[in-house]
Amino acid sequence: MDARYDKEAFSMKKKQVLIKTLLAIVAGILMLLVSFTGFQTILPTGEAFMPLAGVIAVGIAVALGINISFIVTIISTIIMIVLGTADWVVLVDFIIILIVVGLILKKQVSLTIDLNHQQLLWLAIFTGLVQLFFISAFYGLIGLVLTGSPTGGLTFVQLIIPNALLTGLLYGFLVAPISLIFRWVARKALHIDNHHDDSNNSSGTKHQGSIIVDLRNSKSKDDKNKDSRN
Repeated sequence: MDARYDKEAFSMKKKQVLIKTLLAIVAGILMLLVSFTGFQTILPTGEAFMPLAGVIAVGIAVALGINISFIVTIISTIIMIVLGTADWVVLVDFIIILIVVGLILKKQVSLTIDLNHQQLLWLAIFTGLVQLFFISAFYGLIGLVLTGSPTGGLTFVQLIIPNALLTGLLYGFLVAPISLIFRWVARKALHIDNHHDDSNNSSGTKHQGSIIVDLRNSKSKDDKNKDSRN
């Protein structure tokens, strides 16, 4: 009986791993497709790409965990670089944003737990701000190193600020709904019910509202027992 149970559990776990792998592959393809959208800013060093595909990376982290998101993001971004839709700055940007998401989430949020809109809103705001400040500061630093003067760094910031501002706004608007969609798809694919624990309770053990325990009967019984002993 135990051997049969272990075999079924192993088979179910193997099936879940396969489903997660397929979802990760689909998410990676979406990142590649999104990388063709957005606009590029022309800098003295070449083109600067909008890292909009990072929204998909955040959605993967929220739905499947930060570790899977790191793997998918790095592989997808390397392919983007080969295709010419991203550069090494985008790769660094994605790594930074996933580190921030990991610090916010601390660990994978179980798919059996509902994330409220306020939590996702804060996640969207933080990721949007990180994008805005990282892109501006990073390209400003590149300009400072290349030109050797603060004026050159400021010039780079002025050129990249429309890209950085638009990217931050898009993250602020898209992270929450995309994360919700990814979690919903993952739940459906893995057949996870967020009310699974509640459904396991029998009808006799379910209680609605507060449970009031009357201790007066118990106290009277204790007093009677003491009197009988005396």
